Amino acid sequence: MSAGTPERRSAGARLRASAPALITTVVTLAVLLAGWQLAISVTNVNAYLTKSPVDVWNYLFVDGTFSPESAAERRAALVPMIGVTVYHAGIGLVFGVSLGLVGSVLLSVSRTLRAMFLPIALVLQTVPLIAMAPVIYAVFGAGVVTAAVIAGVVTFFPLLMNLGAGLSAASPETVDLVHAYGGGRAKLLVIVQLPAALPYLFAGLKIAAPAVISAATLYEFLFSFEGLGANLLTSRSYSDYGLLWTLVVVTIALALVAYGLVVLLERLVLAGRYPPESALARRGGLR
Repeated sequence: MSAGTPERRSAGARLRASAPALITTVVTLAVLLAGWQLAISVTNVNAYLTKSPVDVWNYLFVDGTFSPESAAERRAALVPMIGVTVYHAGIGLVFGVSLGLVGSVLLSVSRTLRAMFLPIALVLQTVPLIAMAPVIYAVFGAGVVTAAVIAGVVTFFPLLMNLGAGLSAASPETVDLVHAYGGGRAKLLVIVQLPAALPYLFAGLKIAAPAVISAATLYEFLFSFEGLGANLLTSRSYSDYGLLWTLVVVTIALALVAYGLVVLLERLVLAGRYPPESALARRGGLR
């Protein structure tokens, strides 16, 4: 038996384990689209205001069904909108992840800081983002900083809580071993706690990555003239309902892609290094 056989077998097992989730996702999307189409078809809704999945498909790929006439022109107009929203979301994700990482490390090393700031973080998490956004705008004004802060707010809390749990997940035996060899707090953090927290980091990112798309869109909707959010508003103002519904679908698709990229990155980083998710769940790990 070759040395690579166990790895190939493991990769095949992971692929087979992922197949049901992938099939379930595809079937769920198909059911949702079919339900959307059926609801439009059997109800007496205004066809001018309400668009179906077929209408969105026609907007993206069929010439002559909407203005401008060329579907390629319509798709080309979407590209800069998507680029702006992805930029705002990316900046916010980096900001929120960095803040969550620093915050979780500080709270893990100091009980005083944890007692002082964790309740504040919990209270801030309960404030609706739509209520916080005008305050953030009043402080930072229009621009990428406000977009980063609004998107970072939705990223920070799931990262803080999940990384906090991950930093506490190292076994007492491992901690004692580091101390027995003279390792201090910094070495314990670098070689034990942070690696142990990687699965929890991805658990937080699975929540934060789709949410940051919504937050970036909210910023653009309220305070910007660029991006998907801003064009949601202008398309409604100009009664361009084909564009409006297409932008909604594109925004949802971006959130799903963000989630999928996190899952893919998780599998690449954690493959062969940690127990499967089912084992983590049995041990009380967060996903």
